[in-house]
Amino acid sequence: MTIFSIISAAFVAIGTGVSIYLVYRNKNKLSNVPGIMISMVIAVITGLLTGSIIGITSGETFLVIGVSMIIGFVIGFLAGHPVGILAILMGSISGLMGGIIGAILGVFLQFINPTILLGILLGFYIVIIGFVNVYIFVESNNNFSIDTQELSPFAIIAGGVVLVSLFLFIYSTDMVKLPTQSAPSQTQVKRDSSPQSTSKTEVDVTNESKPKVKMLVTEKGYTPNVIRVKKGVTVELEIENPLKNNSCLSTFMIPDFNINNVNLKVGTTNLSFTSDKTGEYTFSCGMKMFKGTVIVE
Repeated sequence: MTIFSIISAAFVAIGTGVSIYLVYRNKNKLSNVPGIMISMVIAVITGLLTGSIIGITSGETFLVIGVSMIIGFVIGFLAGHPVGILAILMGSISGLMGGIIGAILGVFLQFINPTILLGILLGFYIVIIGFVNVYIFVESNNNFSIDTQELSPFAIIAGGVVLVSLFLFIYSTDMVKLPTQSAPSQTQVKRDSSPQSTSKTEVDVTNESKPKVKMLVTEKGYTPNVIRVKKGVTVELEIENPLKNNSCLSTFMIPDFNINNVNLKVGTTNLSFTSDKTGEYTFSCGMKMFKGTVIVE
């Protein structure tokens, strides 16, 4: 997934860079309205895909949204700068919105099947940014023109049907497996994801000088889900994850102890934390559906 994210980021950098370069180069030949629309399209599609890439690879919602907003704003500003102040405003706003939507989408996609869905977004990006570059080239060159009526709507519809059919085929296979597919019903999913569905299992290591807690990841949450520790003592967590499906349970975090979005690979993952103050602290999965408590005494 990391390699594909890098490839996607490279496509975005090249495609968006070329588009902005063409806008600057042909700024005198682009009137206000087409220039504004071009800046908006470049900003939206770049912000959307960039935010998705960052969200999938990082998963830290606040940071991802912030970075994606900045990138979208900068891209919109650069794309609209050669055209005028209105293009800058519209491009910047479009980039902000695209970055926010992309970031939120990316954070959720990481728990489904990020490679396929990121590939779909990348495909849309290539098509749209390609049309943008073609439009700029045609508008800046009097020797070329495109008659959109020559593009048969039936061919476009047929292509859309083929793509939808392909997506549904992929979805119906094991290539895409949602976290809820393993559950027998939607009612069962809601019951399993509620805090009352998993009975509390508690472990107390307050009397140990070098405490080590073994935790098991199940489809209903974490066992134990209540851990009592002593203030100032370093606790080692040995988390066993037997689940092969890529769900939110494959990500573990205790934000108060600076443990954020740790990937729980199939097998054992070792973590450690130390609390310098008493209180109750929450640990959870990536989407905060399954939770537990660390009680520091």
